[in-house]
Amino acid sequence: MQNEKMDINIMEYMVWVIEITSAEFFENDKTTAYINLKNSGLWDIYINSYDITHSLSKEYLIKEIREYFNFKGVDIS
Repeated sequence: MQNEKMDINIMEYMVWVIEITSAEFFENDKTTAYINLKNSGLWDIYINSYDITHSLSKEYLIKEIREYFNFKGVDIS
């Protein structure tokens, strides 16, 4: 999926993921949120599982992101 043109729905979803991640963990720093999503591997997971994850609630995703970041050793606020 990385080399293919990203579908607009997936792109909008990933922008939303960046926004909620930056607000929850990185004091609204979207660049830091994006970098940590990419470097941890969570970015690719969410793109590749869009059909499932796009229907999950914000609260569920925040919990999942927190657990994943903790597992990967990502420094979160």
